[in-house]
Amino acid sequence: MPNIDYELNKKIHAIIINPYLTWEDFRVNCDLIKKYNIKNISTSLNYLADFKNLLGNYSTNINALISYPLADLPVSFIEELVCFAKDKGATGIEYIPNFINLSKGNEETFASEIEQVKLSGLPVSIVINKSKLQKEVLYNAIEISLELGIKNFQFGDGFGPTITSNDVAEIIKITGSQNQIKVVGGIKKLKQIIDLFDNGISCVGTSNFCEIFQEVKVI
Repeated sequence: MPNIDYELNKKIHAIIINPYLTWEDFRVNCDLIKKYNIKNISTSLNYLADFKNLLGNYSTNINALISYPLADLPVSFIEELVCFAKDKGATGIEYIPNFINLSKGNEETFASEIEQVKLSGLPVSIVINKSKLQKEVLYNAIEISLELGIKNFQFGDGFGPTITSNDVAEIIKITGSQNQIKVVGGIKKLKQIIDLFDNGISCVGTSNFCEIFQEVKVI
């Protein structure tokens, strides 16, 4: 039996970004979030208002994904979209920066983009797909983010291989164990989650949160 001595309702983040959800499915997800007392949600800009209306006074952190998944947001739109997210009830921003700037050697441009997101005053998480980046760019992106005061990192974006224990060891080595590390992508079973927590990961994000909490109930 896996060790489930974790506050799973806080450490398992519900991801609701599917653009093909029916309204009924969306309402069901909101009910499940309340049922399992889930305290963190990652969602798209378009769903923020609906979450605010359906969750009402239910207390949870709602993180808005911006520039996800293609990092295709021109810098000139960042301020407007971040303000939109804040106005619609987002309590945090999960952001994918334009990594090609680092490949070009434009470190200042990369940094100024993140600084622009931070101007919202909301907690900012930088989203990184480790498997898609050259090691030099990966390390540089994390170093710059840390220098800018970023303390929350998400590894994985749902478009690539699942994070392994070897990946976890490298991630913690370069980010430092004092920062929050969230893992996303291919997480469908409770055992996967417990293994990640046991290896030092802070939290996970998954759209399969209902199935996982059903596993917990069985145990």
